[in-house]
Amino acid sequence: MYMSKWIVVAVALLLGSTVCAIVWTSPAPTQPLIEPYRPAEKKNPVTYTIRALYVFTPVPGTKVAHLWLVRPPNDAGQEVLFYQTHPRPEREVVDADFGNRLLYFRFPDPNGAITVECRMRVRVWDLFWNLDPQRVVQEVGKVSPLWTRSERYIIASDQRVQSLARQMVSDSPDFASSVFAILKGVIEEMDYSHENCSLVASALHALENREGHCSDYHGLGIALLRSLKIPSRLTYGYKVLNRQSPSHCMLEVYLPPYGWVPFDLSETDKLLTKLEDLPLTEREKQTIRRRILNRFLSGWRPNVWFRSTIGSDIPIQPAIVPNPPVIRTAYLAYDNRVVPDPDPANRNASALTWQLVWDVQADRIVKNPWDLSYWLKE
Repeated sequence: MYMSKWIVVAVALLLGSTVCAIVWTSPAPTQPLIEPYRPAEKKNPVTYTIRALYVFTPVPGTKVAHLWLVRPPNDAGQEVLFYQTHPRPEREVVDADFGNRLLYFRFPDPNGAITVECRMRVRVWDLFWNLDPQRVVQEVGKVSPLWTRSERYIIASDQRVQSLARQMVSDSPDFASSVFAILKGVIEEMDYSHENCSLVASALHALENREGHCSDYHGLGIALLRSLKIPSRLTYGYKVLNRQSPSHCMLEVYLPPYGWVPFDLSETDKLLTKLEDLPLTEREKQTIRRRILNRFLSGWRPNVWFRSTIGSDIPIQPAIVPNPPVIRTAYLAYDNRVVPDPDPANRNASALTWQLVWDVQADRIVKNPWDLSYWLKE
C-alpha cells in the first residue's frame, strides 16, 4: 500500500540558501535511440506525481558548480505526462551512444546552498514478457556492439569473469539456458549490502567481495553475459516507493523474438533471503520461492519503477569531467572535480555530499512487489 512520503536521500550541510526562480517546461520527450520494448502484456497503470529537490553546497573556492540530470523518456512501460525544472538548464542534449536526454545546469561563483527543483508526472505500467525459453534464439549481429563490449567497470574481458561465466553455463544445453544460468548464478554468488558496494556497477567489486547493491549485482551479471557475447545492458531508474534511496537499476538481456527483457537480480535475492527467515515449513518456502523466481525470470518490469537511463559509461556534454559510469540520480562536479555519489541507505556513511528530497503521490493504492508480504498473499 502506498501513501505520500517525503524521502531524504542524503544529507548535506546547508550554509545558506540560493533559490533560482526561473520556471521551464521542457518539450515532449522523444524515443531514445534504441529498439523499443516488446512486452507480451501491459497492465495496472499508476500515475505518480513527483517533486524532487536536489540540494548541494559547493565547497569554498568553487568557481563553477556543474550538475547533470536525466529526463525520463517515454517507452512501452511509462509515459511522462509532465516535466518541469526550476531553474532552467543551460542545455539539453541527447547522448550519442544511448539516447539518454541529459539536462546540464551551470552555477558560476556559487555561494551557499543551491537548490534545483524537478516536478514530473509519470504514468507507469506493469510489463510482462511471459518468456518461453524454447522460443528464444540468439541474434548477436542484430544489436549494437555497445551491448557486448568490455567497459571501465563492467569488465567482460577479465579472465576471472570469463572463467566464472564458463563455469556457470557448463551444463546449459542452449542459449536460453545459458542466460538463465548466469542470472541465477549471480543471485547465488552475491549477498546484498549497502555497506560494501561500489555505486558504479563494478563487476570486479562484485567478483572480489561477493556482495554489493543493485549496480554490483547487475554489473557482474552484464560482464558475465558479455563475456559470452550475449547482448546485455544496465538500465537505471527510480523505485518510486522507496523511502531511503529511490535510485535502482536492472539488467536487460536481448532475447529474440522478445527483444530487450529486464531482470532484477538484487531484489529477487533480497526477497529470497527474507523468505528464509520466515517461520514457515520448507514446503511452504519452496512454493513461495518458486513463485518469486518464476515471475522475475519470466521477464517483468513492475509498475513501482520507471526508467531514467540506459547504458553505462554515459557520454556527457559539456565534457568537463570524465563520463559517469552510471547516473543514479544526478551527476555533480565542482570545477573539474567529480563529487562523490552518496548512498543514504548505507548506515555506516555519515559524511554525505548532497541531498535529494523525494516526494511522491500515487493516483491509487499500489502493491509493492519488493515487499515479501506481496508474495505471501498471492
